[in-house]
Amino acid sequence: MSEKRKVWGIEADVLDMVNDAAKGSFPHEFAAVLRAEKGIITEILLLPGSISTEYSATVTLHNLPIDLSVVGTVHSHPGPSNRPSEEDLHLFGSFGNTHIITCLPFDMKSWRAYDWKGDAVELEVL
Repeated sequence: MSEKRKVWGIEADVLDMVNDAAKGSFPHEFAAVLRAEKGIITEILLLPGSISTEYSATVTLHNLPIDLSVVGTVHSHPGPSNRPSEEDLHLFGSFGNTHIITCLPFDMKSWRAYDWKGDAVELEVL
């Protein structure tokens, strides 16, 4: 197993972009993958073929380029909870080490970050 990357922060512009995409996708979920540089999430990647419904979002990881800066996933919940579902935990455990879920009202207070085990982690907003 490869060594886990340490992610400690996220750029505020990236978080704004995530919340804007979640608002634009509502009532469907939004999903993408996260890129980080030097421990800071700096970008999201939208993957072709991803599927979004009111109940789930599927990121087509087989379309993911070989990119060691990819550290995990981000997605939205169309309700008021940013807690991971069983399906989310399965994804977290099989891909990446940093995952973000945002929920209604899709603002700077409605998101939460998790590690690959589904434990909440703190990310500094920069």
